[in-house]
Amino acid sequence: MHFAKQFLTLSLLTVGSWGLAFQQSSLQTKPGLDGSTENRFETLPAASRRSFLEGITKKSIAAASVVLAFPDQTLASGGATAGGVYLLSAKQRYNERVKKGVVGFLALKGFLEAGDVSGLRDYFSNEDVGAWKDLTSAGYLLANAFRRSSSTAPDSLPSVKAWKKFAGEVEGMTKALKKKDTSGALLSYNNAVAALDDYLTKVDLPSTSEIASN
Repeated sequence: MHFAKQFLTLSLLTVGSWGLAFQQSSLQTKPGLDGSTENRFETLPAASRRSFLEGITKKSIAAASVVLAFPDQTLASGGATAGGVYLLSAKQRYNERVKKGVVGFLALKGFLEAGDVSGLRDYFSNEDVGAWKDLTSAGYLLANAFRRSSSTAPDSLPSVKAWKKFAGEVEGMTKALKKKDTSGALLSYNNAVAALDDYLTKVDLPSTSEIASN
């Protein structure tokens, strides 16, 4: 972050310098009455030249000051800034994987109610997109992308907290299954679906019912 601030500040100041050079160069070639050229900038009155230079300098410094005064907002909020680009990239990579994982997870209710252990085992052991292992990876990485600063601890993010709550409910379900406690597993599953809806809200995705209907 510190390097990024320095880079942006230097860039803004450089742009100001380029603007000054361009303005000066545009004043270089005014044809004189005798056909010669004269430097229009240097022929301006001293007060006008000083005002022109001060205007360019103030604009550059003002732009750089925004970066220094509000580094996190400037570097990590939406649009083409660092944070916005990272979040957009994360959404492109993980949104569909999370949705497919949600579809797979919602299908577990039928397996639980039917006592289909093989279907449950397949979901949790499979590494394909749509199964638990891929959902675990994509879900956490997507949650971790919802930050306004690179210095923010992942565990403090509402999206990560929501993900961990969901994952905790799923863990409770799997423990109940190992004990062959079907009713306990179904209870944990229903709690997990509620936690999953909260997570989906935190990462700007549709609810479980909306995903299931598409």
